[in-house]
Amino acid sequence: MRILIGSFRFYFISFLFSRANGFLTLRRPTAYAFPVCNYSYLNLSSVSEAQAPKTARVLNFSHNIIEKITKKDLEGFDALEVLDLSYNQIKDIEPGAFESLLSLVSVNLSSNDRKLLVSGLPPHLKLLPTSKASGSLQLSKYFDKSSEAAPEFSASAEELPHSGGPSVLQNVNPRLRRSTVNLLRRAERNVTVSPTATLRPNPCGAPINGILNLSNSQLSEEELMLKLDPDLCQAQLDSILELDISHSDLEMDLLSLFVLFLPMKNVQSIDASYNKLTINILDVEAICNFPFTTLLFLNISNNPINSLDTLCLPPTIKVIDLSFTNISQIPQNFAKKMFDLENMYVQGNHFIYTVRPEITNGVSKIPPGTVHINAISFVRNQAGTPIESLPKKVKHLKMSNCSIVELPEWFADTMEELLFLDLSSNRISVLPDLPASLQHLDISNSDIKVIPPSFKSVSNLTIFNIQNNKITDVHPEYFPLTLTKCDISKNKLNMLSLTDALEKLEYLNVSGNLITRLKPASHLSALANLDSSHNLISELPDHFGKSLPTLKYFNLSGNKISFLQRGSLPASLIELDISNNAITTIVENTFGQLTSLSVLTVQGKHFFCNCDLYWFVNVYIRNPRLQINGKENLRCSFPPDRRGSLVESSNLTLLHCSLGIQMAITACVAILVVLVLTGLCWRFDGLWYVRMGWYWCMAKRKQYEKRPENKPFDAFISYSEHDATWTKENLLEKLETDGFKICYHERDFKPGHPVLGNIFYCIENSHKVLFVLSPSFVNSCWCQYELYFAEHRVLNENQDSLIMIVLEDLPPNSLPQKFSKLRKLLKRKTYLKWSPEEHKQKMFWRQLAAVLQTTNEPLVRAENGPAQDVYEME
Repeated sequence: MRILIGSFRFYFISFLFSRANGFLTLRRPTAYAFPVCNYSYLNLSSVSEAQAPKTARVLNFSHNIIEKITKKDLEGFDALEVLDLSYNQIKDIEPGAFESLLSLVSVNLSSNDRKLLVSGLPPHLKLLPTSKASGSLQLSKYFDKSSEAAPEFSASAEELPHSGGPSVLQNVNPRLRRSTVNLLRRAERNVTVSPTATLRPNPCGAPINGILNLSNSQLSEEELMLKLDPDLCQAQLDSILELDISHSDLEMDLLSLFVLFLPMKNVQSIDASYNKLTINILDVEAICNFPFTTLLFLNISNNPINSLDTLCLPPTIKVIDLSFTNISQIPQNFAKKMFDLENMYVQGNHFIYTVRPEITNGVSKIPPGTVHINAISFVRNQAGTPIESLPKKVKHLKMSNCSIVELPEWFADTMEELLFLDLSSNRISVLPDLPASLQHLDISNSDIKVIPPSFKSVSNLTIFNIQNNKITDVHPEYFPLTLTKCDISKNKLNMLSLTDALEKLEYLNVSGNLITRLKPASHLSALANLDSSHNLISELPDHFGKSLPTLKYFNLSGNKISFLQRGSLPASLIELDISNNAITTIVENTFGQLTSLSVLTVQGKHFFCNCDLYWFVNVYIRNPRLQINGKENLRCSFPPDRRGSLVESSNLTLLHCSLGIQMAITACVAILVVLVLTGLCWRFDGLWYVRMGWYWCMAKRKQYEKRPENKPFDAFISYSEHDATWTKENLLEKLETDGFKICYHERDFKPGHPVLGNIFYCIENSHKVLFVLSPSFVNSCWCQYELYFAEHRVLNENQDSLIMIVLEDLPPNSLPQKFSKLRKLLKRKTYLKWSPEEHKQKMFWRQLAAVLQTTNEPLVRAENGPAQDVYEME
């Protein structure tokens, strides 16, 4: 293989010297090729998941997570000859799974589950056992030992159970001890294969969707050459767009590696990181001319490159990663070689500043006992810096953790297209001159003490990170006006003035300084995120919130704030962190105005658990739209008896904290009593009685202040409209025929007078009051009024003038509660009952006429006399 590499180098250099238009073409023998499908390292859980072509003759499913083989997985593979299932997790093989594979020659089941059972083998396959040490299981087509053409297949196997076979497998002919991997690599050229000839699988790397992934494969140089052999694999090489050979422990020099890549005409990206690649020893700069036209990305990070002096790479590369490659400088010719480079990553290297001795004609004589030092770190060399050149087109440059002390003097004028620069974790003590095109600068973790006025000349800068330096003072007027994000955390600032020079600033981090007071001197309309945590701030000015009207994220944790007054916090806040301060209370006057706040982080042990904290404990902490982080760790410091207890468990009730709460409770109880009484009145018709009493008083006061001595009517008839026909045609007509003067409301009520007034008038001016009782009577509102007024007349005159006529039976349970007096009257008084029988009607009219002609007896006598023996007059 070394001879092959040498021949490649020879042809490559010969071509470059001849300056031919096309690369040298070697004579390519006819390749032995047949359908080979490689599905290794794809995390497949089943064979069918790969959807392999049914015409395949070689299938490689090694290094997956297959657990079971079924008949369905292997149906239709009539031409399959080699099947590699090694390095999986196969526990079960369905009986007869291999019977349909009549062309099958070899099956590799090595490095699967130790309890794997292989049963139901077809006649043309047998189990080839070997020693225990190999840890593999191999099925191979059976050939007669006498056959000269019997292929040499690998058959290493450990002691595994086999259905129908011996319990301990014995060693076989050593001729069968080559692995399936060797079988896949063997491919003879210009050979016609007979059915009994040795199989020669295609060794080429097969790209998937244009990506050839050979990472983590522990490749040797010879194995990589075989997978990228243009004589066998040109079709595959033409389809490769991205190549990944990272983490493969590959040992080669860069020039030899790129010679192997020459046949890949369309490759765009190569990742060769985490290997053992070295720089080529020969300097071929004069003839370094690769034919690549599409290669744009190269990652050779984490390799022992050590030097870029003899670097020979395609100039079309736009992105290169040289991180952690042990390079100590960027040589003068680097910019000329990589003139199209746009993104460059060199972090994690160690740039050495060396002293070069002056060259003189004579040989310098060193006095005896003199120590000559020719390499000292952090000392300028003649070029002034180990960064001797950089491509002018670089837009993204990452040089963090490279032991850089300063940038070269030509940097600002040369790098006119630079947009992103990362100089973090170096030992730069003075902010260097920078190109005006720069938009993102990270110079954190350095030794810078001052930001000079010239910094404003970086007129396009939007993101500036200078955290963890030694800045003691900041002048906002020195900052570029375009700045939107600035991180000055972990410095030594003791004061911060926010002026209108930062009018476009959206994010500011000043945490971890020594700031005692924030002074917004103007209206910052763009600032949305401010981190001032872990300082010495003791208070915020009351106009702070108005100065930052767009602030949404504010971190004040780790300061010494004891109280936040009204107006100190912007109403636009969405997230606020005030944890680990000296805050004693959170009041509605300040936090109630923060209507947009959704996340509040608060921790501490200095809270006064008195009534000033009532709103926070009982209202604010239960707001469903607000997420309060750390509320379960808040502790009380006052009163002394609650010191150290949880704020959330404080018994701060409204009755305890409100001065007027007792009066409010009293008023509520009084209202409740009134409501209860009102309900009782409603239940027992209290409103009706009140209304009747009011009507009675009004009628008595306005119309009947004096009771008449001579009553013009003999009787007033009270009845319901339902009984109007019987009352008019029978009762009224009969009584007036007998000579009685009856007050009848349809005829005798005075027009224009109130109805209640007419009722009262008729009752007061009648000797008797006849009540025609029926179920309709008790449902009539006016009948209730008439009965009520008649009862009051009886009480006032102390004379029983009521005559009850029962037209229809009234069950006692049918009388409402407000007719309780009627119920008593029916039990106490003698009443007349109308009967549809004619002989009883004569007695009814005779008794009624007799009652109407009698005088009214006193009420006491009527109640205590013989009337208590109730009987019916029929």
